[in-house]
Amino acid sequence: MTETPKYIVELKHKELELRRYPAMLQAEVTTSGSNYRNAAERGFRVLASYIFGNNRANRNIEMTTPVNAIRSEKIAMTSPVTITGDSEYTVAFIMPASYTIDNLPIPNDQRVNIRSVDQHLTAAIRFNGYFNEEKIRHNRNRLTDWISSIGYSVAGEYIVAGYNPPWVPGFFARNEVMVNVVKQ
Repeated sequence: MTETPKYIVELKHKELELRRYPAMLQAEVTTSGSNYRNAAERGFRVLASYIFGNNRANRNIEMTTPVNAIRSEKIAMTSPVTITGDSEYTVAFIMPASYTIDNLPIPNDQRVNIRSVDQHLTAAIRFNGYFNEEKIRHNRNRLTDWISSIGYSVAGEYIVAGYNPPWVPGFFARNEVMVNVVKQ
């Protein structure tokens, strides 16, 4: 069974959850792409190489879920805002809980960054099916409305999380849109 970060559900409404995650380590890479799926595929290859032994210890690291993709939101100083071409994304793998910063193998690829993530409160919405920009936007809007309705505000970038390998049929695929939150 693939390891997934443990969390405590503090509030739940249908497919929406407010979760408390413990501190964790993640390996991440910044890449460009025309959409989340494209960027996730590019970043996945670099991170998979790292966990499959492309590190100073030549050691495999167990695969975990989800694979996270975060789009860099740049605020334009002028109007109108026009977005063309590729955007920048951070793709991340959560490292297995058994690792600490002291015993996690050092990546050989300098594009891979190891980052310590503090304990945090996250709002998430779960949905099935392959993700695309329309589904992400729809679920992000639903999540944002719910966050506001429960007295919280967004405290970071939205994350698209995919839990299944590409060969899982779309109707079985588990995906989420998540974002860190703080009490208003």
